[in-house]
Amino acid sequence: MTSSLKKYLGILFMPLAMAACADGISVSDAYIRGLPPGQTVTAAFMTMNNPTDQVCHLVGASSPIASSAEIHVHSHQNGTMSMRPVDAVELPAGEAFSFKPGGYHLMLFGLQENLREGDQHSITLFFKGCPELTIVVPVQSVLHENGG
Repeated sequence: MTSSLKKYLGILFMPLAMAACADGISVSDAYIRGLPPGQTVTAAFMTMNNPTDQVCHLVGASSPIASSAEIHVHSHQNGTMSMRPVDAVELPAGEAFSFKPGGYHLMLFGLQENLREGDQHSITLFFKGCPELTIVVPVQSVLHENGG
């Protein structure tokens, strides 16, 4: 399959992938940050919506393109920006929670391949209180973040 055809099919099916849903939990606006070749760590961002009447906790993630994945958060303390792993993120009933640059995000470590803009890769999200959810996420250039 040609690269052009892959991109076209990816665009065609993106709405389905971006609105992935399992027993109520849905994910939208997801992307993996594309970086220059040779990088072994990147981040993934998304908005998770919990329209159910129960609290769910995101407790982990995995992807076949990475040796490991962790939930992280950026924070400002004493004028310094730092990043640290967290064990879980609460998704309150009836609310949405966004992973975005400068805040919560998924870190993907030990990348197994270069990430090219337009490629799509699966990420499985593991929850406490809700079923796991596998989504297909496009790679987006860091230059396109925040409308760039």
